[in-house]
Amino acid sequence: MSPSSDSDRRALNRVEVYAQATFRGAEVQIMDVRNLSSGGVYLVGTPDAYPEFIPGREFELVIFGTEDGAGDEEDFNIQCRGRVIRVDPGWPGKRPPGFGVTLEPLDQDHRDRLANLLLRASAYRPGARSD
Repeated sequence: MSPSSDSDRRALNRVEVYAQATFRGAEVQIMDVRNLSSGGVYLVGTPDAYPEFIPGREFELVIFGTEDGAGDEEDFNIQCRGRVIRVDPGWPGKRPPGFGVTLEPLDQDHRDRLANLLLRASAYRPGARSD
């Protein structure tokens, strides 16, 4: 079996955004979002900083920010349920350590917000696969 790259395994395009995610544990935590798709998000962090983030952990999160970093946009406040599916040690010079998390927006309004954000990104096409 030949090794496959991340892009070979990824079924949905990822979009780079200026965003953060917040979640409630013992206290509210804020994490940087590395990239985002309709089905998942990559949250930047290490297991030492976020020991509760282990594969299978479910939690609620809010993704907030803006595409261009100019300020918060009201429709870019997306409430979701998430589940950690991967703990990534990162790759020096390529990507920071973090967590692969599946996303399920809480309701249709938040699904629409996520879809609209992704559609505004020039490289995103509904149903497109990464190359």
